[in-house]
Amino acid sequence: MPDLTALLREQDQAFDIAASQEWADLSSSISGGGAPHALAVCMPPLYVNRFLGLYAKKVLCASGTGEDGCASCRAWREEEHPDMLILGRPGEPAGIDECMAFQSALYLKPIIARVRLGVIHSAENMSLPAANSLLKLTEEPPAGGRLLFIVERDSLIPTIRSRVWMINFTVPLQSLGEAGPPPLDPSGWAGWLERTRKLSLDELAASTDSWIMSLCGEEKWETAASIQNIMYLARLRHIPVSMVQDALYALLWEGIRFEHIFGDLRET
Repeated sequence: MPDLTALLREQDQAFDIAASQEWADLSSSISGGGAPHALAVCMPPLYVNRFLGLYAKKVLCASGTGEDGCASCRAWREEEHPDMLILGRPGEPAGIDECMAFQSALYLKPIIARVRLGVIHSAENMSLPAANSLLKLTEEPPAGGRLLFIVERDSLIPTIRSRVWMINFTVPLQSLGEAGPPPLDPSGWAGWLERTRKLSLDELAASTDSWIMSLCGEEKWETAASIQNIMYLARLRHIPVSMVQDALYALLWEGIRFEHIFGDLRET
């Protein structure tokens, strides 16, 4: 199992957003002053920060390049900008009250950039009332506002999906390592536990994709689904990586069923 952090650092071509035709078209539009009022991007969580860094810097930049040294470019503080509004978090969609406050903030005049950028995480997982509360904003964003919906699955509600420019960034499986089964012996598990103990939850989830593909190829659908359920619940409840490692080990090596691993945590 590859160390995904090292893989992304050393092999930029694993998922080169900047080299894709989708980014070329989008970048050209932004540079020409035509950033879409409402954009939705579908990609694995592991790559969201990379895309957001590219996109937000261009949209908020005075010249649309993201690197002209303008006042807006100088206003960045690590990954934060006074004119970038964040709604929800990866794996944790916003509720309707947060959506209402977000709308009001997007209508305010930009502080330093040419527009305000509203970033909506986990948009496909929002409740129907929360998603519908953003419908009018998506259809008629303020002149000085731009929307970015970030989704892991192309499953936005149809009324929003029909009003956004949708881009799907599909990461080939080989970019995450060759498909293969989970470790087959104690030494293999020991190595996997050591290699993955410092990963984030998103990176750990990505590292199990090859297991899921391998299990599906063997028609072990229930086990593959259990891995997906463990990772979904882990991100939803912010379960520590060490506990997720233990859960995967219990499922795949000790044969404990998914519903017995986290007990009643699924219902809380």
